Amino acid sequence: MARQLLFAFLLCAVALLAGSSLLVGQRKKNEEPKTQVLPLPPELPMALAADTETLDFHISPLLKTGGLSAQIHQSLYDLIRDTRGETIIKLRAFVAGAGDARRVQAIVGDIFTERKLSLPVLSIIQVGALGEEAAQVVIEAVVSTHRKVNPGGLAFLAGQTGDSFQQALHRLTESAAAASVSGNRVLTCTCFTSRIDNFESLREAVRAEFPNSGINVVQALRDPVNDSSMCEAVGQLGQPPSEGPLVFLKRARATLVDSHQLIFTGLQLSFGSYLDDAQEAFARLQRAASALQAIEAPVEVNAFSLDAYGGSALRKTTSVPQSTFTVQTVEGLPAVDASAGIEAVLAPNVRSPVTVQH
Repeated sequence: MARQLLFAFLLCAVALLAGSSLLVGQRKKNEEPKTQVLPLPPELPMALAADTETLDFHISPLLKTGGLSAQIHQSLYDLIRDTRGETIIKLRAFVAGAGDARRVQAIVGDIFTERKLSLPVLSIIQVGALGEEAAQVVIEAVVSTHRKVNPGGLAFLAGQTGDSFQQALHRLTESAAAASVSGNRVLTCTCFTSRIDNFESLREAVRAEFPNSGINVVQALRDPVNDSSMCEAVGQLGQPPSEGPLVFLKRARATLVDSHQLIFTGLQLSFGSYLDDAQEAFARLQRAASALQAIEAPVEVNAFSLDAYGGSALRKTTSVPQSTFTVQTVEGLPAVDASAGIEAVLAPNVRSPVTVQH
């Protein structure tokens, strides 16, 4: 009898345990899976300073395969390899095609963080096309090297526009000559053209004028309304300007710089085509730069607008010398509701820039 009771008790215990396991399993099955919280991408700085005499300039090669994300990764790997551990201060990415340009910021943050590199400032601009049909991104880099590569300072040649690519390039060549920058001392040149069908011939035209320059030619809009183009450049000065550390060449639209440092900003967006919107964008850019050092003078200010209205508002709002200010219409910006964006190169602690009329 005792054995029968013990056996019955064991059967009940086994049944209870099985039922309990079934209920727990069913409860787990019915529970919603926990939401996976992904870490936010690292926030990139809006402004960084670098020594003027150490600056160098690089451009990633155009790629022929892969989607946008793959090309962003490869372009960044190429730039990091080419700069050999030197500090990348500024990236400017030109994105073509239908991909989401906002991916650039997330990928830049991930790669630089993963490799324990200092985060750069960033400008992202959508354009109509690049020189290779399959290419979806090309990235320019401003690099602070370990060497004194610009002992005489730099000349920033603001955008020169023309009714054709050849006219814009010719005017840029004249600007370089007025700044006493020989063609073989131009370090980097960027041109926005109306049509890029003849990309190689456009590159060769720039190479003929500036044989040692990094060259970036992009088509600004998918469907251009005319043949206008714009070209800008940065070149080395053979010797520091005698007039002072910062000289504006008004007619030539060039700025000669021998200040100890320069501050580079990322793209600051404007959300609207009214003057108040433009003023707010300039104020945000000024605050970001002033957080590093007291800013006294602009060296170069570039505005990228989706239409003439946004560009006009920025032009009317700014008090910077017009010789330093360039407006370029582009295909898009890294925010669907943005109308324009501005980036700048600024000279800290320069209280008395000199303006020369020629």
